Amino acid sequence: MVFSIVDIETTGGSHGNRITEIAVVKTDGVRIIDSYETLINPHIFIPKSITLLTGITNNMVNSAPDFGEISSDFLKFLEGSIFVAHNVSFDYSIIKNHFEDLSIPFNSKKLCTVRLSRSIIPNHASYSLGKLCRELGIKNHKRHRAMGDAQATTQLFHMLFQKDLDFINHSLNQLSRESILPPNLPKSEFELMPNSVGVYYLLGEKMEILYVGKAKDMKKRIVSHFTETTRKKSELLRRIHHVSYVETGNELIALLLESDEIKKHYPPYNKMQKQKNNDYCVCHYEGQDGILRVDVFLKKYEKNTVKRFSSMTMAKDYLYMLVEKNKLCPKYAGLERTKEGCYLGSICDLCSNEITIEDYNKLVLNSWENKELNKWIIGPGRTIDEKGVVALKDGKYYGFGFVGTDQEINEKELDNCIVKYKTNSDIRRIIDGFLSMPIPRAYQLVTE
Repeated sequence: MVFSIVDIETTGGSHGNRITEIAVVKTDGVRIIDSYETLINPHIFIPKSITLLTGITNNMVNSAPDFGEISSDFLKFLEGSIFVAHNVSFDYSIIKNHFEDLSIPFNSKKLCTVRLSRSIIPNHASYSLGKLCRELGIKNHKRHRAMGDAQATTQLFHMLFQKDLDFINHSLNQLSRESILPPNLPKSEFELMPNSVGVYYLLGEKMEILYVGKAKDMKKRIVSHFTETTRKKSELLRRIHHVSYVETGNELIALLLESDEIKKHYPPYNKMQKQKNNDYCVCHYEGQDGILRVDVFLKKYEKNTVKRFSSMTMAKDYLYMLVEKNKLCPKYAGLERTKEGCYLGSICDLCSNEITIEDYNKLVLNSWENKELNKWIIGPGRTIDEKGVVALKDGKYYGFGFVGTDQEINEKELDNCIVKYKTNSDIRRIIDGFLSMPIPRAYQLVTE
C-alpha cells in the first residue's frame, strides 16, 4: 500500500476556502518514497490574520501557479495512493471542491490520523496535531506551513502504522453499511431521499420541523446524522418520524434556502444561524480635516456602510485588504492610532503629500465594488434542462428561481423566474462570500 500524507494551507473563511499551499509526503507506512510541495495563487486576498498564522503573504502567492495549473500534476502524484490527513474531512473536501470547480472528478480512499490516533493511542488530552506531536516527541519546525505539518503527520502515521497495522487495514476495508434508521422513520421515506444537492428536513410526529440542513448529497448527509452518538443527537433521532427535502440544483441556492428556512421555522435542533449576532460594519465618514475615514462600527452605530461582518477580526482583515490593494492610508483606515505619519512611511501617498485630499477621497470611494448593480448568478439547475438563478437587486439579495436552458438569458426572463425571499445577515455573508471568490466554472455572473 502507498499512502499520500496531505496538508494544505488556506485563506480561511467559512465559505469558499481557497488553497494557498499544498504539500504531500508519499510513504509506504515505513519509509518516505517521494514528496510534492507548491504554493498556490488563490486569486483572492489572503487576510492579515491568516498571514500572521501561516506566514504566507499575498506577494508570495502572486507569482505562484493557480490550482488549475497544477491540477493534472497533483492528481497524477496522488494516483494509486490512499489519501491521509490529520482531520482528513477538511483537507479532502477543500481539495475535492477545487477539482469540482474545474469539472474534474476526484474520489479517493482516505484515512484520518485523528480517528486512527484516538483508537490506536487513546487517552491523550488532545488530538490536535500540535499537542499530539509535542506529547509524542515529534518535532515540527514549520508549524502551520503545509510541508512542516505534512512531515509531522507522516511521522505520526509511521508510529500508528507500526503499532497497529491491523486496525488501519480494518479502517480501509470496512464495508459502507446503511446505518440503523431512527425507530419511528419509515424505511420507504428514507429510500426516497435523493443523492443530490438540496435542503433536507428532519420532521417530528406531527410534521413539525426539528432540523433543517443542506448538503451536496442529501441522502449521504442524513445517514451521517443517524450514525452520530451524542446525547443531543440521540434525543433528536428518537423524535424523527419523517424526512423531506427540496432539491436546489446547486450549493449556493441550498445555502440561501437553508438560511431562510432556519430563520422562518426556528428548528429546535439547529444551532447555527439562529443567534442574532451584533454585526460589525465597515463604514466611511469624513473627518474635520476633510479626509475620508474608514473604520469598524457596531451595527447600531452604522452609517455609510460598505460591508458587514460577523466578527471584528473579519472586519479588520477587510480593512487591511483595502489598504494593501488600494493604497489607502492605514491611519485613516482604522488600523493605526497616531498623530504622526502612518507605518507605511514614504510609501503612503497621503502622508507623503503625493496625493491631494480630493483625489484621496475619490480613491477611498472607489475602493469597494459598486453595490447598486443588479446581478444574476446563474448556476446548475435541478435537471440538465434548467439553470438555477440567484438575483441581486440594487446590490441586495432578492431571491432565486429556475430557468430552462432553452430560454434566452436576458433581464426579463431571469426576473420572471425569481421567487422573492427575505434577506438577513447570514444571507449577506453567503452572497458576499460567493462573490469574493473566483466564480466556479459551473456558474456565470450576469450584470445589468
